[in-house]
Amino acid sequence: MLKKFKSLFLLGSFVIALSAAPALADTQQGLPDFQYYGYKIVHHMTQVVKHIETFGLNSFDHPRISDYRSFVITPALDHFYSKAIADLRFGPVVVEIPSRDDRYASIQIIDQEHFTIYDKLTAKDGERFVLAHEDYRGKLPSGTVVKTKSNFPYVFLRTQAFSFNNDKLADMIRRQARIYGAHDAVELPNPKDTLALIKWSIANSNPYAQTAALMTEAATDYTPEKHKETFTSLREFIIGGGITDNRGMFEPVDHPAGGSHKIRASGTLLGHLGFPVHHAYYQQVPVDRQGKRLAGSNGPFVLTLPHDPGVNLFWSLTRYDGKTYLPLDPATTGGVDIQSYNAFNTKPDKNGNVTFTFSTSDPEDGTYWMPVPQGGYYLIVRYYGVTPRLNGNTVQAIVYGGTPLSQHFKSMKF
Repeated sequence: MLKKFKSLFLLGSFVIALSAAPALADTQQGLPDFQYYGYKIVHHMTQVVKHIETFGLNSFDHPRISDYRSFVITPALDHFYSKAIADLRFGPVVVEIPSRDDRYASIQIIDQEHFTIYDKLTAKDGERFVLAHEDYRGKLPSGTVVKTKSNFPYVFLRTQAFSFNNDKLADMIRRQARIYGAHDAVELPNPKDTLALIKWSIANSNPYAQTAALMTEAATDYTPEKHKETFTSLREFIIGGGITDNRGMFEPVDHPAGGSHKIRASGTLLGHLGFPVHHAYYQQVPVDRQGKRLAGSNGPFVLTLPHDPGVNLFWSLTRYDGKTYLPLDPATTGGVDIQSYNAFNTKPDKNGNVTFTFSTSDPEDGTYWMPVPQGGYYLIVRYYGVTPRLNGNTVQAIVYGGTPLSQHFKSMKF
């Protein structure tokens, strides 16, 4: 498992490794902050370098929605991803977002230190963005200007799909996105050389006052051996239940809701390119109300949630295999390929709720059934466009409220 974890490309995702019951506190000895920061930079820049090697600069990759064969942990299954690395060395780069129907679509810009510096629900009629390095002093094209300290920011688009990979309209819409600007070949560091990755990031990004010293220390001391040590430490922290949602993981460097360097490093591992909470709030459910691990062998798990929990955009509930952290192979569920539910493929009952049954066989009782394996599984619920109406309506508040686990799985207030 350790070797596989290190090689995975994590996209806008969130997962916690499962245990019989989550720990109520982090008891391990903390590492120096430069190691957590070094881990975050190395993880992110490894993916940046690999993307440039494969797709070049100012060029979108439009991968299919992930399934059981993917090398992605806990992927969102209700929208397509599109991603590019912009080259700002020679001037601004323009990103043109196509018009769309009523479906959700967004843009997110992440700098070389894995801070989300911009995110937005894109306009239905299409929109134009201009990415520029903060040192650029020339004339800017028309469009919404996003300035960054980085030469190579990550451009991440999401386009909602209503029928998994079969939503041909969603696929067509996202492929109309355009990114263009002057670019040229660049000498890339070896993605296995931790010090080279950090030095390359420093050379291609103006420093933040808050993190410059950590970057300098990491460029000297964050060796491959320390990378392995930090990964093991973060993995133990995660397995021990140190993370329950995405708060503090992806905000800008100076955002008051930003978490510690340890939390941010955990976020890089668990949800590379994930959203800040104000855009999407991710919660995970690995155990039932008694703290027993979710598993088909432990019997059905029935979950009732409000169909309108209090979001401006949409919500989704996805089940993942506890061993692979991916959707299930339909061949293991009798050909049933139900992986995710959301507000668009469910209807409320007379009380305004929707009830799901997670079990190895269809209960045939009128609830929404999702097949699960005999072994462990876990649930991720994503809330897009959170509002104060969500307070008390989150999945963790409903599952763990009034139990000894309620303080550990304590929902954020809006």
